[in-house]
This record gives sequence, structure tokens and C-alpha cells, in this order.
Amino acid sequence: MGRSPCCSKEGLNRGAWTAMEDKILTAYIRAHGEGKWRNLPKRAGLKRCGKSCRLRWLNYLRPDIKRGNISRDEEELIIRLHNLLGNRCPLFLLLQ
Repeated sequence: MGRSPCCSKEGLNRGAWTAMEDKILTAYIRAHGEGKWRNLPKRAGLKRCGKSCRLRWLNYLRPDIKRGNISRDEEELIIRLHNLLGNRCPLFLLLQ
């Protein structure tokens, strides 16, 4: 007795996302906001699973994602926090 499957998995696109799919997803989220990922693909007109849409947005398309190398100051902060807290606390929570 768990949650029902999010989709039938038949007729869905799998693999790499196209630029057009990225544009559709980004436009939909800008218009309607994040959330209700299970309903998003059908409402946005994407042939993807809701989980795939959620992960694509959170890991690749979000505008506030920082890409590239960390700065020297950020590296020093991480080392200082690790020396202070050890492995007890996820550092990414402190850096937000």
C-alpha cells in the first residue's frame, strides 16, 4: 500500500532533454511556480515523468544555481566550518 505510480511510463521521452523541452519547462515554472510535479508534465505538454521534470529543474535549469569553481573565500569558509563542526552538519545548509 504505497503511493500509486506517477505515470504509466509508456510513451514518455527518456534520455537527454532537448532545448525545446527545457524552454517549455522553464516557461511553465515561471508562469505557474514550482510544485505539483506529478501534474506538471501533462499541464505543460511534456512527455516526461514528473520526477524527471523536478530533477531537471532543480539540478540544471534553476536560475539561482551557481556553476563553476568555488572561490578562494568559499573554500576557506568550508574548511573553517569543517574544522569547527566536523561532519555533523551538512555544510551546504550553512552556505545558503
